Amino acid sequence: MTEEEKIMTATKNNHTAMTYESEYMDTLKTLYKENSQIEELRYFLNTSYLYFNREKMARRQPKVIVLGTSIPEELIYAAGAKPFWILGGSLGTVAWSDDLVPRDTDPVSRSMLGFLHNDHFDLGREALIIVPITCDSHRKIAGLLKNAGKQVVTVDIPPDKKDPLAGIKWKKQMELLAEKLTDHTGSRITRKSLTQASRLVETARKLMRDFITVGQKQDGLITGSVRMAVLNSYYHTNDLKLWCNQLRKLNLALLKNRKVIPAGETNKPTILLMGSPVTFPNYKIPFLIEDIGLKIGAVLDTTTPKMMASSNDSHQTNDPFDEIIFAHYRYDCSAAYSKNDRLYASALGHLKQGTIEGVVFHVLKGQIEYDFELERFEQLFATKEIPVFRLETDYQYQDVEQLRIRMEAFMEMLTQSRLRDACHLEKAAI
Repeated sequence: MTEEEKIMTATKNNHTAMTYESEYMDTLKTLYKENSQIEELRYFLNTSYLYFNREKMARRQPKVIVLGTSIPEELIYAAGAKPFWILGGSLGTVAWSDDLVPRDTDPVSRSMLGFLHNDHFDLGREALIIVPITCDSHRKIAGLLKNAGKQVVTVDIPPDKKDPLAGIKWKKQMELLAEKLTDHTGSRITRKSLTQASRLVETARKLMRDFITVGQKQDGLITGSVRMAVLNSYYHTNDLKLWCNQLRKLNLALLKNRKVIPAGETNKPTILLMGSPVTFPNYKIPFLIEDIGLKIGAVLDTTTPKMMASSNDSHQTNDPFDEIIFAHYRYDCSAAYSKNDRLYASALGHLKQGTIEGVVFHVLKGQIEYDFELERFEQLFATKEIPVFRLETDYQYQDVEQLRIRMEAFMEMLTQSRLRDACHLEKAAI
Protein backbone atom coordinates (compact mmCIF):
# COMPACT_ATOMS: atom_id res chain seq x y z
CA MET A 1 0.00 0.00 0.00
CA THR A 2 1.39 3.39 -1.00
CA GLU A 3 1.64 6.30 1.43
CA GLU A 4 -1.23 8.04 -0.35
CA GLU A 5 -3.41 4.94 -0.04
CA LYS A 6 -2.57 4.69 3.67
CA ILE A 7 -3.63 8.31 4.19
CA MET A 8 -6.89 7.76 2.28
CA THR A 9 -7.64 4.64 4.29
CA ALA A 10 -6.94 6.41 7.59
CA THR A 11 -9.17 9.33 6.56
CA LYS A 12 -12.00 6.95 5.63
CA ASN A 13 -11.65 5.08 8.94
CA ASN A 14 -11.78 8.33 10.91
CA HIS A 15 -14.87 9.47 9.00
CA THR A 16 -16.78 6.20 9.61
CA ALA A 17 -15.76 6.23 13.27
CA MET A 18 -17.16 9.75 13.63
CA THR A 19 -20.37 8.64 11.92
CA TYR A 20 -20.65 5.72 14.33
CA GLU A 21 -20.12 7.93 17.40
CA SER A 22 -22.30 10.85 16.32
CA GLU A 23 -25.32 8.74 15.39
CA TYR A 24 -25.87 7.13 18.78
CA MET A 25 -24.95 10.30 20.66
CA ASP A 26 -27.35 12.44 18.61
CA THR A 27 -30.13 9.90 19.13
CA LEU A 28 -29.56 9.79 22.88
CA LYS A 29 -29.49 13.60 23.13
CA THR A 30 -32.79 13.87 21.27
CA LEU A 31 -34.43 11.22 23.44
CA TYR A 32 -33.27 12.84 26.67
CA LYS A 33 -34.17 16.36 25.57
CA GLU A 34 -37.74 15.34 24.79
CA ASN A 35 -38.21 13.25 27.95
CA SER A 36 -35.95 14.91 30.53
CA GLN A 37 -38.77 15.28 33.08
CA ILE A 38 -38.51 11.56 33.96
CA GLU A 39 -35.25 11.08 35.85
CA GLU A 40 -35.62 7.27 35.92
CA LEU A 41 -35.18 7.17 32.13
CA ARG A 42 -31.54 8.19 32.47
CA TYR A 43 -30.41 4.65 33.40
CA PHE A 44 -31.79 3.16 30.17
CA LEU A 45 -30.30 5.83 27.94
CA ASN A 46 -26.98 5.43 29.74
CA THR A 47 -27.18 1.64 29.24
CA SER A 48 -27.37 2.17 25.48
CA TYR A 49 -24.56 4.72 25.62
CA LEU A 50 -22.28 2.26 27.42
CA TYR A 51 -23.15 -0.47 24.93
CA PHE A 52 -22.17 1.58 21.87
CA ASN A 53 -19.20 3.46 23.32
CA ARG A 54 -16.28 2.64 21.02
CA GLU A 55 -13.64 2.56 23.76
CA LYS A 56 -15.70 0.10 25.78
CA MET A 57 -16.36 -1.97 22.67
CA ALA A 58 -12.61 -2.28 22.17
CA ARG A 59 -12.23 -3.77 25.68
CA ARG A 60 -15.14 -6.19 25.46
CA GLN A 61 -14.60 -9.92 25.21
CA PRO A 62 -18.08 -11.46 25.09
CA LYS A 63 -18.33 -15.23 25.37
CA VAL A 64 -21.47 -15.55 23.28
CA ILE A 65 -22.68 -13.22 20.51
CA VAL A 66 -26.15 -13.49 18.99
CA LEU A 67 -27.15 -11.93 15.67
CA GLY A 68 -30.81 -10.91 15.81
CA THR A 69 -33.44 -12.07 18.29
CA SER A 70 -34.41 -15.52 17.00
CA ILE A 71 -32.54 -17.51 19.66
CA PRO A 72 -33.93 -18.33 23.15
CA GLU A 73 -31.62 -16.34 25.39
CA GLU A 74 -32.48 -18.61 28.34
CA LEU A 75 -30.16 -21.27 26.88
CA ILE A 76 -27.24 -18.85 26.91
CA TYR A 77 -27.87 -17.76 30.49
CA ALA A 78 -28.28 -21.41 31.50
CA ALA A 79 -24.85 -22.15 29.97
CA GLY A 80 -23.23 -19.62 32.30
CA ALA A 81 -22.83 -16.81 29.76
CA LYS A 82 -24.50 -13.50 28.98
CA PRO A 83 -25.76 -12.95 25.44
CA PHE A 84 -24.14 -10.06 23.63
CA TRP A 85 -26.76 -9.02 21.11
CA ILE A 86 -25.97 -7.52 17.72
CA LEU A 87 -29.13 -6.26 16.03
CA GLY A 88 -27.71 -3.83 13.47
CA GLY A 89 -29.12 -0.31 13.54
CA SER A 90 -25.83 1.58 13.06
CA LEU A 91 -25.03 3.56 9.92
CA GLY A 92 -21.39 3.69 11.00
CA THR A 93 -20.99 -0.08 11.08
CA VAL A 94 -22.75 -0.32 7.69
CA ALA A 95 -19.81 1.64 6.26
CA TRP A 96 -17.34 -0.73 7.92
CA SER A 97 -18.71 -3.63 5.87
CA ASP A 98 -18.67 -1.81 2.51
CA ASP A 99 -15.80 -3.88 1.12
CA LEU A 100 -17.23 -7.21 2.28
CA VAL A 101 -20.74 -7.41 0.83
CA PRO A 102 -22.63 -6.26 -2.28
CA ARG A 103 -23.94 -2.71 -2.10
CA ASP A 104 -27.57 -3.91 -2.32
CA THR A 105 -27.30 -6.02 0.84
CA ASP A 106 -29.87 -4.91 3.39
CA PRO A 107 -28.57 -2.41 5.97
CA VAL A 108 -29.31 -4.64 8.97
CA SER A 109 -27.08 -7.43 7.67
CA ARG A 110 -24.38 -4.95 6.69
CA SER A 111 -24.51 -3.29 10.09
CA MET A 112 -24.31 -6.64 11.93
CA LEU A 113 -21.28 -7.65 9.87
CA GLY A 114 -19.66 -4.26 10.45
CA PHE A 115 -19.87 -4.77 14.22
CA LEU A 116 -17.90 -8.01 13.87
CA HIS A 117 -15.45 -7.17 11.12
CA ASN A 118 -13.78 -3.76 11.42
CA ASP A 119 -10.53 -2.01 12.32
CA HIS A 120 -11.82 -0.45 15.56
CA PHE A 121 -12.69 -3.41 17.81
CA ASP A 122 -12.77 -7.21 17.64
CA LEU A 123 -15.83 -8.45 19.48
CA GLY A 124 -15.64 -11.96 18.09
CA ARG A 125 -12.06 -12.86 18.96
CA GLU A 126 -13.09 -15.18 21.82
CA ALA A 127 -16.83 -15.48 21.24
CA LEU A 128 -19.09 -18.16 19.95
CA ILE A 129 -21.16 -16.31 17.35
CA ILE A 130 -24.71 -17.64 16.92
CA VAL A 131 -26.26 -16.86 13.54
CA PRO A 132 -29.93 -17.81 13.12
CA ILE A 133 -30.64 -18.21 9.41
CA THR A 134 -33.63 -15.92 8.99
CA CYS A 135 -32.68 -14.82 5.46
CA ASP A 136 -30.10 -15.58 2.75
CA SER A 137 -27.91 -12.66 3.86
CA HIS A 138 -27.40 -14.28 7.27
CA ARG A 139 -26.17 -17.46 5.62
CA LYS A 140 -23.62 -15.42 3.68
CA ILE A 141 -22.61 -13.52 6.83
CA ALA A 142 -21.98 -16.81 8.63
CA GLY A 143 -19.70 -17.91 5.81
CA LEU A 144 -17.77 -14.64 5.83
CA LEU A 145 -17.24 -14.83 9.59
CA LYS A 146 -16.07 -18.46 9.40
CA ASN A 147 -13.61 -17.53 6.65
CA ALA A 148 -12.32 -14.75 8.93
CA GLY A 149 -11.51 -17.37 11.59
CA LYS A 150 -14.46 -16.73 13.91
CA GLN A 151 -16.24 -19.44 15.88
CA VAL A 152 -19.66 -19.59 14.28
CA VAL A 153 -22.69 -21.81 14.84
CA THR A 154 -25.69 -21.48 12.54
CA VAL A 155 -29.26 -22.28 13.50
CA ASP A 156 -31.74 -23.24 10.79
CA ILE A 157 -35.28 -22.20 11.67
CA PRO A 158 -38.07 -24.43 10.29
CA PRO A 159 -40.01 -21.98 8.06
CA ASP A 160 -43.45 -23.60 8.40
CA LYS A 161 -44.73 -23.95 11.96
CA LYS A 162 -47.65 -26.07 10.71
CA ASP A 163 -45.29 -28.70 9.30
CA PRO A 164 -45.69 -31.83 11.49
CA LEU A 165 -41.90 -32.19 11.52
CA ALA A 166 -41.19 -28.54 12.38
CA GLY A 167 -41.11 -29.14 16.14
CA ILE A 168 -38.74 -32.09 15.76
CA LYS A 169 -36.41 -30.07 13.51
CA TRP A 170 -36.47 -27.11 15.88
CA LYS A 171 -35.71 -29.24 18.92
CA LYS A 172 -32.78 -30.88 17.12
CA GLN A 173 -31.35 -27.46 16.26
CA MET A 174 -31.69 -26.34 19.87
CA GLU A 175 -30.05 -29.52 21.20
CA LEU A 176 -27.10 -28.97 18.86
CA LEU A 177 -26.89 -25.33 19.97
CA ALA A 178 -26.97 -26.36 23.64
CA GLU A 179 -24.05 -28.74 23.02
CA LYS A 180 -22.05 -25.98 21.32
CA LEU A 181 -22.78 -23.57 24.17
CA THR A 182 -21.74 -26.11 26.80
CA ASP A 183 -18.51 -26.92 24.94
CA HIS A 184 -17.69 -23.24 24.57
CA THR A 185 -18.48 -22.00 28.08
CA GLY A 186 -17.45 -25.15 29.95
CA SER A 187 -20.65 -24.88 31.97
CA ARG A 188 -23.22 -27.65 31.69
CA ILE A 189 -26.84 -26.72 31.06
CA THR A 190 -28.90 -28.28 33.84
CA ARG A 191 -32.54 -28.34 34.86
CA LYS A 192 -31.71 -25.91 37.66
CA SER A 193 -29.81 -23.47 35.43
CA LEU A 194 -32.61 -23.57 32.84
CA THR A 195 -35.23 -22.84 35.51
CA GLN A 196 -33.22 -19.93 36.91
CA ALA A 197 -32.62 -18.49 33.45
CA SER A 198 -36.30 -18.84 32.58
CA ARG A 199 -37.35 -16.97 35.73
CA LEU A 200 -34.92 -14.13 35.00
CA VAL A 201 -36.03 -13.67 31.39
CA GLU A 202 -39.73 -13.99 32.24
CA THR A 203 -39.32 -11.31 34.92
CA ALA A 204 -37.86 -8.97 32.31
CA ARG A 205 -40.64 -9.70 29.84
CA LYS A 206 -43.36 -9.14 32.41
CA LEU A 207 -41.83 -5.80 33.34
CA MET A 208 -41.68 -4.84 29.66
CA ARG A 209 -45.36 -5.69 29.28
CA ASP A 210 -46.10 -3.61 32.39
CA PHE A 211 -44.09 -0.75 30.90
CA ILE A 212 -46.17 -0.81 27.72
CA THR A 213 -49.39 -0.85 29.76
CA VAL A 214 -48.24 2.03 31.97
CA GLY A 215 -47.30 4.03 28.87
CA GLN A 216 -50.84 3.60 27.55
CA LYS A 217 -52.36 4.70 30.86
CA GLN A 218 -50.08 7.72 31.10
CA ASP A 219 -50.58 8.70 27.46
CA GLY A 220 -48.39 11.64 26.46
CA LEU A 221 -46.07 11.47 29.46
CA ILE A 222 -43.19 10.04 27.42
CA THR A 223 -42.77 9.79 23.66
CA GLY A 224 -43.19 6.62 21.65
CA SER A 225 -39.57 6.81 20.56
CA VAL A 226 -38.30 6.73 24.14
CA ARG A 227 -40.56 3.76 24.86
CA MET A 228 -38.83 2.04 21.96
CA ALA A 229 -35.42 2.98 23.36
CA VAL A 230 -36.21 1.63 26.82
CA LEU A 231 -37.32 -1.71 25.35
CA ASN A 232 -34.33 -1.77 22.97
CA SER A 233 -32.00 -1.36 25.95
CA TYR A 234 -32.91 -4.92 27.00
CA TYR A 235 -30.46 -5.96 24.29
CA HIS A 236 -27.78 -3.54 25.52
CA THR A 237 -27.52 -4.43 29.20
CA ASN A 238 -24.84 -6.68 30.68
CA ASP A 239 -26.72 -6.99 33.99
CA LEU A 240 -30.28 -8.14 33.42
CA LYS A 241 -31.18 -8.25 37.12
CA LEU A 242 -30.19 -4.62 37.56
CA TRP A 243 -32.02 -3.72 34.36
CA CYS A 244 -35.19 -5.35 35.73
CA ASN A 245 -34.91 -3.44 39.01
CA GLN A 246 -34.52 -0.16 37.14
CA LEU A 247 -37.50 -0.88 34.88
CA ARG A 248 -39.59 -1.65 37.95
CA LYS A 249 -38.61 1.78 39.35
CA LEU A 250 -39.42 3.47 36.05
CA ASN A 251 -42.86 1.84 35.91
CA LEU A 252 -43.64 3.07 39.43
CA ALA A 253 -42.36 6.55 38.65
CA LEU A 254 -44.56 6.78 35.56
CA LEU A 255 -47.63 5.60 37.47
CA LYS A 256 -47.05 8.13 40.24
CA ASN A 257 -46.35 11.02 37.89
CA ARG A 258 -49.09 13.65 38.11
CA LYS A 259 -47.89 15.95 35.36
CA VAL A 260 -50.77 17.51 33.43
CA ILE A 261 -50.48 16.39 29.82
CA PRO A 262 -51.55 19.02 27.26
CA ALA A 263 -54.57 17.91 25.21
CA GLY A 264 -52.51 18.37 22.05
CA GLU A 265 -50.13 15.63 23.15
CA THR A 266 -52.85 13.04 23.71
CA ASN A 267 -55.06 13.98 20.76
CA LYS A 268 -52.56 13.35 17.98
CA PRO A 269 -53.40 10.75 15.30
CA THR A 270 -52.13 7.40 16.57
CA ILE A 271 -50.21 5.00 14.34
CA LEU A 272 -48.86 1.48 14.55
CA LEU A 273 -45.24 1.24 13.39
CA MET A 274 -44.49 -2.20 11.97
CA GLY A 275 -42.45 -4.05 9.34
CA SER A 276 -38.66 -4.01 9.33
CA PRO A 277 -37.46 -3.54 12.93
CA VAL A 278 -36.39 -0.01 13.86
CA THR A 279 -33.25 -0.63 15.86
CA PHE A 280 -31.35 1.84 18.03
CA PRO A 281 -29.50 4.10 17.22
CA ASN A 282 -31.06 4.66 13.78
CA TYR A 283 -34.26 6.32 14.93
CA LYS A 284 -34.81 8.59 11.96
CA ILE A 285 -38.25 7.07 11.27
CA PRO A 286 -39.76 7.33 14.79
CA PHE A 287 -38.26 10.82 15.17
CA LEU A 288 -39.78 11.86 11.83
CA ILE A 289 -43.18 10.39 12.74
CA GLU A 290 -43.26 12.36 15.98
CA ASP A 291 -41.79 15.51 14.47
CA ILE A 292 -44.67 15.93 12.02
CA GLY A 293 -47.25 15.49 14.78
CA LEU A 294 -48.17 11.80 14.74
CA LYS A 295 -48.09 9.57 17.82
CA ILE A 296 -46.54 6.10 17.91
CA GLY A 297 -49.22 4.18 19.75
CA ALA A 298 -47.54 0.80 19.37
CA VAL A 299 -44.65 -0.92 17.63
CA LEU A 300 -44.87 -4.36 16.05
CA ASP A 301 -41.72 -6.04 14.79
CA THR A 302 -39.69 -9.20 15.40
CA THR A 303 -38.84 -8.19 18.98
CA THR A 304 -42.24 -7.23 20.40
CA PRO A 305 -44.16 -10.57 20.29
CA LYS A 306 -41.23 -12.13 22.20
CA MET A 307 -42.31 -10.10 25.21
CA MET A 308 -45.43 -12.25 25.37
CA ALA A 309 -43.50 -15.54 25.28
CA SER A 310 -43.63 -17.58 28.46
CA SER A 311 -42.50 -21.12 29.13
CA ASN A 312 -45.54 -21.46 31.39
CA ASP A 313 -48.01 -21.46 28.49
CA SER A 314 -46.21 -23.63 25.96
CA HIS A 315 -46.32 -27.42 26.01
CA GLN A 316 -46.71 -27.76 29.78
CA THR A 317 -44.11 -30.53 29.90
CA ASN A 318 -41.92 -31.41 32.85
CA ASP A 319 -38.83 -30.58 30.81
CA PRO A 320 -37.76 -26.91 31.19
CA PHE A 321 -35.64 -27.20 28.03
CA ASP A 322 -38.68 -28.11 25.93
CA GLU A 323 -40.82 -25.46 27.60
CA ILE A 324 -38.29 -22.73 26.83
CA ILE A 325 -37.55 -23.63 23.23
CA PHE A 326 -41.15 -24.25 22.20
CA ALA A 327 -42.43 -21.07 23.86
CA HIS A 328 -39.81 -19.17 21.88
CA TYR A 329 -40.69 -20.92 18.61
CA ARG A 330 -44.37 -20.27 19.16
CA TYR A 331 -43.91 -16.51 19.57
CA ASP A 332 -41.02 -15.96 17.16
CA CYS A 333 -42.12 -13.79 14.24
CA SER A 334 -38.80 -13.27 12.45
CA ALA A 335 -38.53 -13.08 8.68
CA ALA A 336 -37.66 -16.80 8.61
CA TYR A 337 -41.25 -17.97 8.20
CA SER A 338 -42.93 -18.54 4.86
CA LYS A 339 -46.19 -17.27 6.36
CA ASN A 340 -45.76 -15.07 9.41
CA ASP A 341 -48.89 -16.05 11.34
CA ARG A 342 -47.53 -14.85 14.70
CA LEU A 343 -46.94 -11.36 13.33
CA TYR A 344 -50.42 -11.41 11.80
CA ALA A 345 -51.99 -12.49 15.11
CA SER A 346 -50.18 -9.66 16.90
CA ALA A 347 -51.41 -7.14 14.32
CA LEU A 348 -54.95 -8.46 14.75
CA GLY A 349 -54.63 -7.88 18.49
CA HIS A 350 -53.73 -4.22 17.92
CA LEU A 351 -56.64 -3.90 15.51
CA LYS A 352 -59.10 -5.23 18.09
CA GLN A 353 -57.88 -2.73 20.70
CA GLY A 354 -59.34 0.01 18.51
CA THR A 355 -56.70 2.64 19.26
CA ILE A 356 -54.84 2.62 15.93
CA GLU A 357 -55.82 5.16 13.25
CA GLY A 358 -53.10 4.37 10.71
CA VAL A 359 -50.22 2.00 10.03
CA VAL A 360 -46.70 2.90 8.93
CA PHE A 361 -45.29 -0.21 7.31
CA HIS A 362 -41.52 0.29 7.41
CA VAL A 363 -39.42 -1.59 4.85
CA LEU A 364 -35.64 -1.37 4.80
CA LYS A 365 -34.21 -1.65 1.30
CA GLY A 366 -33.24 -5.23 0.58
CA GLN A 367 -35.58 -6.75 3.16
CA ILE A 368 -38.14 -7.93 0.63
CA GLU A 369 -39.37 -10.64 3.01
CA TYR A 370 -41.43 -7.92 4.71
CA ASP A 371 -42.89 -6.79 1.40
CA PHE A 372 -44.21 -10.32 0.87
CA GLU A 373 -46.39 -9.78 3.96
CA LEU A 374 -47.61 -6.29 3.06
CA GLU A 375 -50.73 -7.19 1.03
CA ARG A 376 -51.96 -9.45 3.79
CA PHE A 377 -51.73 -6.65 6.35
CA GLU A 378 -53.31 -4.11 4.01
CA GLN A 379 -56.31 -6.40 3.70
CA LEU A 380 -56.46 -6.90 7.46
CA PHE A 381 -56.47 -3.20 8.32
CA ALA A 382 -58.84 -2.40 5.44
CA THR A 383 -61.55 -4.28 7.35
CA LYS A 384 -61.60 -1.32 9.75
CA GLU A 385 -60.81 1.31 7.09
CA ILE A 386 -57.36 1.91 8.58
CA PRO A 387 -54.89 3.13 5.94
CA VAL A 388 -51.47 1.50 5.59
CA PHE A 389 -48.55 3.65 4.48
CA ARG A 390 -45.57 1.72 3.06
CA LEU A 391 -42.34 3.55 3.76
CA GLU A 392 -39.13 2.26 2.16
CA THR A 393 -35.78 3.62 3.26
CA ASP A 394 -32.33 2.63 4.53
CA TYR A 395 -30.01 3.89 7.27
CA GLN A 396 -28.91 6.98 5.34
CA TYR A 397 -30.34 10.34 6.41
CA GLN A 398 -30.35 12.08 3.02
CA ASP A 399 -33.94 11.05 2.26
CA VAL A 400 -35.47 12.51 5.42
CA GLU A 401 -37.05 15.55 3.76
CA GLN A 402 -38.49 13.45 0.95
CA LEU A 403 -39.95 11.07 3.51
CA ARG A 404 -41.29 14.02 5.49
CA ILE A 405 -43.36 15.22 2.51
CA ARG A 406 -44.89 11.77 2.03
CA MET A 407 -45.48 11.33 5.76
CA GLU A 408 -47.20 14.71 6.02
CA ALA A 409 -49.54 13.67 3.22
CA PHE A 410 -50.34 10.51 5.19
CA MET A 411 -50.99 12.58 8.30
CA GLU A 412 -53.34 14.82 6.32
CA MET A 413 -55.24 11.69 5.25
CA LEU A 414 -55.62 10.64 8.89
CA THR A 415 -56.75 14.14 9.88
CA GLN A 416 -59.39 14.21 7.13
CA SER A 417 -60.57 10.77 8.22
CA ARG A 418 -61.04 12.12 11.75
CA LEU A 419 -63.09 15.03 10.44
CA ARG A 420 -65.32 12.71 8.40
CA ASP A 421 -65.89 10.48 11.43
CA ALA A 422 -66.76 13.51 13.55
CA CYS A 423 -69.26 14.70 10.92
CA HIS A 424 -70.91 11.29 10.77
CA LEU A 425 -71.24 11.19 14.55
CA GLU A 426 -72.70 14.70 14.57
CA LYS A 427 -75.29 13.80 11.91
CA ALA A 428 -76.19 10.58 13.75
CA ALA A 429 -76.82 12.57 16.93
CA ILE A 430 -79.28 14.91 15.24
